[in-house]
Amino acid sequence: MNSSAALMTLGIALYSAAILISILVGVNAAVRKRRRLAITLAVVVTVLVIAGVVVAILSSTHAIS
Repeated sequence: MNSSAALMTLGIALYSAAILISILVGVNAAVRKRRRLAITLAVVVTVLVIAGVVVAILSSTHAIS
């Protein structure tokens, strides 16, 4: 198996886990009226999603070896 593909798969799994964990903790913070933490995690999720879109666009326009 190609180690590059394995690393890409691991990276995608960690990336999606970071987004899901941030969403879950943010929702929990909102329910518990911890507004500052909820807002911070909403910003973290937004940054992660935007970074993912940028990486997807760059990887589709440039050949990654």
